[in-house]
Amino acid sequence: MTADLDPRVVVRRRTAAQRLAGEPCATPAEAVAWSGGVQAQEYAEALWSVGMRVRDATAVDVEAACDRGEILRTHVMRPTWHFVAAADLRWLLRLTAARIQSGNAGRYRQLGLDADTLARCNHAFAAALAAGEPLTRRELGAALQAAGIDPAGQRLPHALLHAELEGVVVSGPRRGKHHTYVAFEDRVPAAPERPREADVAELARRFFTSHGPATLRDFAWWSGLTMTDGRAGVAACGEALVEEEAPDGTAWISSATATPGDDDDDAAGTAAEAFLLGTYDELVVGHRDLRNAYADGRATNDLLIRRIVIDGVTVGGWTRRLARREVTIEAVLDSPLGEAGDAALAAAADRLGVFLGLPARLDAAAAAAAP
Repeated sequence: MTADLDPRVVVRRRTAAQRLAGEPCATPAEAVAWSGGVQAQEYAEALWSVGMRVRDATAVDVEAACDRGEILRTHVMRPTWHFVAAADLRWLLRLTAARIQSGNAGRYRQLGLDADTLARCNHAFAAALAAGEPLTRRELGAALQAAGIDPAGQRLPHALLHAELEGVVVSGPRRGKHHTYVAFEDRVPAAPERPREADVAELARRFFTSHGPATLRDFAWWSGLTMTDGRAGVAACGEALVEEEAPDGTAWISSATATPGDDDDDAAGTAAEAFLLGTYDELVVGHRDLRNAYADGRATNDLLIRRIVIDGVTVGGWTRRLARREVTIEAVLDSPLGEAGDAALAAAADRLGVFLGLPARLDAAAAAAAP
């Protein structure tokens, strides 16, 4: 075990583990599989989160992987949408769906979706999708209506959530601006059966390899599983994971990427890079406690902030404005960055422009001092 790690070192190591720094992934599907899952209820933000981790990726590339079914967008792990690799979805649902369904039971009751009604919904969805044509949410709502089931309000989205978790429907290719659904069996490849303990171990290995240094609390938050599952998963990984002390407690990291010593000045190689993190980026949302490091030691767990991270430190926030011929990145900085920081931020803005297929214009200013 190494000495306690500084928060900035922890974040720098995570940028390397996340494939933001160092060697990027070759394809969008590889990036999603490496992470284990990428939170994706904000679709455009999730596309960028994946794209940042892939060599020379554009939004078109990531969307094409989704349309081909290499990446699926569905409810799994925590009860929200995630991108997952198609090859991983069966065992991830096998591991996490029952806990999500149990947690949703009260909401289903509030909406009048008892077990019989949900079974009828599943049958209606399966029948509507049997021809193999992807259908939008509205079209599946019409299928419920035709089956004598009221889809109004939140009943339709919760019926679809339930059907996703039961392996009835899954995401299909986009139709214009509209997401579609297809039959689960038509899009999700077969997966070998294995003991639950092996599924837990695999998810723990993926998480701590791609998100470490991370704690058991982080794993439980991210996966939706229990602390007991986390302990068992870490134990099953054996020497593949090593233990360290981080600011938020005992942490685990892949033994293949762990760096000895407590300085780690060059551990992640991020000093010359800036990262424009999207909302719910895995570098932030993948952890329960330490989600950022500021130069002055302050912290916030607000998941809605788009952070600018340089050298492991959150230096400000950013927004974007899309126009037909350019994208404007408006950065509000905690303090001036200096020449190297300005160059790193400009490079990050250019990278976002390439991803979106638009010239990028950077508008950066220091935040006004508090009165």
